[in-house]
Amino acid sequence: MLPQVLAGLGASLISVGCQLWLQRLQPLFLTVAILSLAYQIWLIRTRPPKGRKLAVKAVLAASLAANFIVIGGWIVLLIRYW
Repeated sequence: MLPQVLAGLGASLISVGCQLWLQRLQPLFLTVAILSLAYQIWLIRTRPPKGRKLAVKAVLAASLAANFIVIGGWIVLLIRYW
């Protein structure tokens, strides 16, 4: 029984360590997400109007939606556990 408890404790400590590092790196993730969206928008705007196909716009819309969901989730969790 004791080895199982110690194994569980070790896994918990690793999990806590990962969570702390992810919290510290959160601003970096947010910055990369915003910069990648800005780059995608810039790429689409520099294309000629005929090159702006519906599929390209759909990919951009999906990227925007995914980023808003993730950023919204971060804000909700920040408020919830603050």
